[in-house]
Amino acid sequence: LDLELNFQTYLFSMMIRPQEGCFPRGFETFLNRKTSEEQMNQEDIKQVGVVGGGTMGFGIAINFALWGGYPTIIQDLKESILDQSAKQIRSSLKLFIEEDLITPEQAKEALDKITLTTDLAELANKSDFVTEAIVEILPDKQKIFQDLDRLCPPHTIFVSNTSSFVVSEIGIGIGRQDKIGLTHYFAPPHIVPGVEVAGTPDTSENTHEIIDNLMKATNRIPIRVKKEIPGYLINRIQAAMEQEALQLWSEEVATAEEIEKGIKATFGFRMPHEGPMSHYDLAGIWKWPYSARMAPKMLNESADPMSDKIKNRIVEGTPWFLEPENFDETVERRDREYIRRLKTLYSELT
Repeated sequence: LDLELNFQTYLFSMMIRPQEGCFPRGFETFLNRKTSEEQMNQEDIKQVGVVGGGTMGFGIAINFALWGGYPTIIQDLKESILDQSAKQIRSSLKLFIEEDLITPEQAKEALDKITLTTDLAELANKSDFVTEAIVEILPDKQKIFQDLDRLCPPHTIFVSNTSSFVVSEIGIGIGRQDKIGLTHYFAPPHIVPGVEVAGTPDTSENTHEIIDNLMKATNRIPIRVKKEIPGYLINRIQAAMEQEALQLWSEEVATAEEIEKGIKATFGFRMPHEGPMSHYDLAGIWKWPYSARMAPKMLNESADPMSDKIKNRIVEGTPWFLEPENFDETVERRDREYIRRLKTLYSELT
């Protein structure tokens, strides 16, 4: 508020039209933030960009091109990374065809809509909506947002796929504070339908609506997160479960194999149909006696969150069950199972 009042006083005393470079330090960022309110609609988005063609980026691009029909440009630093992106896109679409999720014609149309470049300016100049999907290194993400802010048209919206940082940190100092947000996909992003969506305190409702609608247009299911918090929503829930599983393993309550089997054969089996709140309802826990509902927690709150045994196991750097030489085959088998479940989900939603 003080900055706003001082800014108004400064403008009045100068009686000038605002121009770049004529303000004291800090005022230009404020000015940019307040003057980027160019309203957009979803139909104004004609082309999208994805910065980072690695593990997540190639799948995010598939969503935009295949389901949304958007011309999509992927940018990365090296041609070798882009070559791998192209390979993963083709193999993923091939899998979709084999599982009867799409037709060969749909796959070809999607491929024709995707272009690759090492030039960030080329992506920025052409894109109305940009997803940042690079590695989780905060200064690198901040630089990408700063470069995009400088290179993109004023109306372009930026979102980050971050799973570690809040968007306010990534977008600090850029002008278009009303046009930044989060779209956190889950691997594999071209198959798993849920996407966390969030903004910053300055993200406009117009931007929120565009992000939500764009996710729906690309066959994603937006999960609105109301507050910025590291890890956001789903990763924090998942991390809590993983931590407890590791703790139980380290205390030799059960083997890793039994823990995996137990989760898959019990609440994991239910998960496609009910989350923890639905389970509370459907299991009739709300009908239990008060003393039963308020029973002491089963979690070991005093346990070392990262015991030496867990640390040593992680340091080994080896899978629990997977044979490394069978990695690609195992991932493909997983993806086929996911796709079959996805077809069922899509049929239920239509």
